[in-house]
Amino acid sequence: MKAPVIIYDLNMNRVAYLENAFNVGYEKIYNSLWKASFTLPLDDPKNSYCKPFWYAEIYDGNDKIGLFRIVPSSTRHNTSEKSITYELEHVLATLLDSVMFGYHEIGGLGTYTREVLEYILSFQKKVNWQLGDVEFSRQFLYKWENENLYSALLSVPAPFHEEYAWTWDTESYPWTLNLKKADNSYGPQIRYRRNMAGVEVEEDPTNLFTRIYPLGYGEGINQLTIEKVNPTGKPYIDADTIEQFGIIERIWVDKRYENPEALYNIAKVLLEQNKIPQISITV
Repeated sequence: MKAPVIIYDLNMNRVAYLENAFNVGYEKIYNSLWKASFTLPLDDPKNSYCKPFWYAEIYDGNDKIGLFRIVPSSTRHNTSEKSITYELEHVLATLLDSVMFGYHEIGGLGTYTREVLEYILSFQKKVNWQLGDVEFSRQFLYKWENENLYSALLSVPAPFHEEYAWTWDTESYPWTLNLKKADNSYGPQIRYRRNMAGVEVEEDPTNLFTRIYPLGYGEGINQLTIEKVNPTGKPYIDADTIEQFGIIERIWVDKRYENPEALYNIAKVLLEQNKIPQISITV
C-alpha cells in the first residue's frame, strides 16, 4: 500500500512520503474545485515539507484520488492532540493565480470552443495546464473584464444546452485539462436493503420556475430579448413541467449577452436546471 500522502515541491519534484498521515479526507465535487485534508503528528519531522502551495498527492489505499496543493491559511495546529491538519485544494486552483487584465472578447461565428479555451489558458503566468480533448464545437461569444482564469474557463460551457464534464490528467506535467460530454453510464450503486443503512431525501423548491424571460444588453424598449430566435416568437420560454407545477415566472437579466441566440441558449439551460425542485440525497 502506498503512503496516503506524497508531497511535491513547486517544481513537481517528489520530496516526501507521509507514511504517518492520518484522517485523510477528500471531497470530489462535480465540475468544481475538489477539497482534501490530512493530519500529521506534531512531532513528525516531515511537517517541514508541508509548505504553503506545495503539492500533495492523495491516496485512498492504492487508489489515487488526485493532486492537490496546500492552502496556507487553513493549516490547523492542535497542541492538545499534538497534531497538525493541512487543508488542500485541487491543483485546478492554480488557475486562480493568473488573471485576464482588462477587457477581453472572443468567440462568435467562426470561433469555436477549443479556440476560446486556448485563449484563456494562454494567460497563465506559469504554464501548469495544457488543453487536451474538447468534445464541443460551439460558437458562443464571450466577454470578460479583469477575470481570473479559473472563473473564465468555468464560464465557457455554461451556455451549453448539454451536460458536460471537466476532466484532467495530472500524471505528466504540464497537466492536461479536458472538456468532455458528460458520461451518463451507471457507476457505483447503493441498493436498498443490500448495502444501504439509511437514506434521507430533501426537496428544495425555492429556486423552481417554469417560465423564464431572458433579457440581455440594452435598456427599455432597446433591451435584447429572444423573440426573433424563439420558435414560438414569445419573449419567454416555457418548461415542460408547467402542467405539473403551474406557471412560475422569472425574469433573468445578463447584460453581457448581445447576441439573441446565445441569450436564448443560456436561458434554456437555466430553465432546464430549475424546472423541478432541487433534490439532495444523503445515504
